[in-house]
Amino acid sequence: MEQNNPYQAPGADVAAVPVAGGYDESSVFSTRGRFSRLSYMAWGIGFPMLVMFVAGVLAGILAAASGAGAAGSQSGMAAMGALGIVWILVIGIGALAAIVAVWIFAIRRLHDFNASGWWVLLLLVPLVNFFTALVLILKGGSEGANRFGPPRLTRTWEKVVGIIAVVLLVLDVVVNIGVVLTMMTVPH
Repeated sequence: MEQNNPYQAPGADVAAVPVAGGYDESSVFSTRGRFSRLSYMAWGIGFPMLVMFVAGVLAGILAAASGAGAAGSQSGMAAMGALGIVWILVIGIGALAAIVAVWIFAIRRLHDFNASGWWVLLLLVPLVNFFTALVLILKGGSEGANRFGPPRLTRTWEKVVGIIAVVLLVLDVVVNIGVVLTMMTVPH
């Protein structure tokens, strides 16, 4: 027979994920729940690229609106100095938002293969972060529900954006290798 201990801390299932129809329906920006590989690629690679693109466009619009085109004049130089500060702020806020979002998506991706979200701290360690990112991209998720809840349904648009992100990532690696090889063969 179970005895009630009046001094025992109350218990609650804090890791529970809202479930509807057997799939994780939690918010994308919640640290609870799971992300498949393609969902992670769509949100973890595609989303930050979009945020930085929008921040760059906003910075360009601010540059055009500030009259920075009159660079030869004294007021044009002052506008360019102020524009630099505004540009840094806009890009900085966009980068901060992208970093926070990427961390959230990495935590959800870790949950997909039944690992604690605390492993995301490995992304702070140089060189180890490269291998951690590879694990996040390549490792398959748990079949069925795990301790972080049921799998999340990957939507069609996430699959498309995820595949595009994979292609862009591979192209980036190939181009960077080509640049390095070219730099090594060019005489200095």
